[in-house]
Amino acid sequence: MDSWVFWFLLLQSMVQYLQPVDDGLDEVTCLRMEARAKLQEQEKIRLEREVEQLTLMQSGTSWGGDLLWSALQPWQVWAFAGLLVLLAVWFMWRKRSHKAEISDEKEKEKQKEEEEEDEIWAYDLRWLLDERIQWPVQDLQTGCNRTMALIDNFTSVIGRALTGTFYPVLQQAIGFGSAFEGWTARGEEVVYHVLIPLSPPLGHTFHLERDNDQQKPGRNFRVRVKLECSCPREHPGVNLLCFLHHPDVVRRRTQQPNLLDSLCTSFFLDVQKIVLWFCALVRASWRCLPQSRSWHLVLLASTRSCNLRLNNDQESFLIKVLFGVRRHASDIFITSRPRGAQTPSIMWPETYAVAETKFFRHMARQAPQDSSHIKCLQLLACVLAHKDFSIHSVKTIIMRLLNTIPVSRWHRRYFLLQLSDALEQLRLSLEEKHLEHFILGNQRLPEEIRLPQDVRRAKPPNLFHGLVQDPAAHSQAMQAYLDLHHRLARVLAYGQF
Repeated sequence: MDSWVFWFLLLQSMVQYLQPVDDGLDEVTCLRMEARAKLQEQEKIRLEREVEQLTLMQSGTSWGGDLLWSALQPWQVWAFAGLLVLLAVWFMWRKRSHKAEISDEKEKEKQKEEEEEDEIWAYDLRWLLDERIQWPVQDLQTGCNRTMALIDNFTSVIGRALTGTFYPVLQQAIGFGSAFEGWTARGEEVVYHVLIPLSPPLGHTFHLERDNDQQKPGRNFRVRVKLECSCPREHPGVNLLCFLHHPDVVRRRTQQPNLLDSLCTSFFLDVQKIVLWFCALVRASWRCLPQSRSWHLVLLASTRSCNLRLNNDQESFLIKVLFGVRRHASDIFITSRPRGAQTPSIMWPETYAVAETKFFRHMARQAPQDSSHIKCLQLLACVLAHKDFSIHSVKTIIMRLLNTIPVSRWHRRYFLLQLSDALEQLRLSLEEKHLEHFILGNQRLPEEIRLPQDVRRAKPPNLFHGLVQDPAAHSQAMQAYLDLHHRLARVLAYGQF
């Protein structure tokens, strides 16, 4: 528009200041020129009007916009601006929602692929564990239930027979060991271990004395038996049935010896005498038990335990009965279990087997239903069968891993990973010649496992202490580990032990 106005003004100036070229023009020419001048003047006026109209139209549009904005109220302006903001936010939200939908679809596809991979992996692992590897076929739970029912019947019948005597009182039996933990080694007969706690009879007390002989391995005790007064407190010595004050009178009237006279040696409870005494009671009471109608009982010779072999036409099983004294109402006992070939008959080694079994039961309740820790331990035990290597060392490593690795990580799909962790821990322990005891000094056990204060605060002993002093034993243990590793690879590859 500005360029058009410029050319119009230029034409106007040219017409306005145009001068005649020749004064001697004829009249006709002058008339033509005057007529032409009038026409140009009219055209000029017309063009000026059009320019004015165009200018008015442009200014009118601008004024209309200004009038429109000036007519709006401030809240209307803010409302309009808010609407624009909401529209922008809505557009951005739709854009992000679309991206999120796409991302969710990709995540679902990825999760579906992972689930399919897990199913394939679970199938492969199930094929490896259940079909490829030949596991022991014993029904351990049935065997444990049958064992505890039998021993409970024995203690009930024997307990009634001992009423009014001064022999030890038999407490409720406790199952412990690998069978009660849910695993066993391949190629070995399952032995069901049972502990029968003993408590002192009337007029007697048990006092545990620690054996501080450093030459003997482990923590060992003696059980000193003392007679206690059964007289009224205000009149000590007047009760004629008090073993402490009138032992001869008690023997004459009851026709029963006191515990010191029957099952002790030099005031200490004698393991071998207790075993012989209990075996005699088992023989005498066997016919009173309902199991005698379907099973045949054989007592196997042993000096520190009562071993019962039961068999019929279809099957046979072995029970090893140990005796013990509980320490301070805890899960720690001193027992008749031997410690070495020359364990004295008055020595009662401290055992932690009951606490370990209780730990495995606790983990069975906490771990996933398809947990791999028992399979892992059982596979190692099967490979180690008849080898010069302590399965208790491997069991200790598994217990330590159970106590540190979250229970969710023991799912069956992590079996090979946990097996690898156990082997690595075993290798490091052998190289360092150091593996700490699991129960002694352990401050991170479940609360349900009760320990005496001296056990809880004790410095955990090194289970591989012997390897430090004997280089030949260390070399032999390392070779056993290499054999273990080779046999495991063979088992996983071919299913052959």
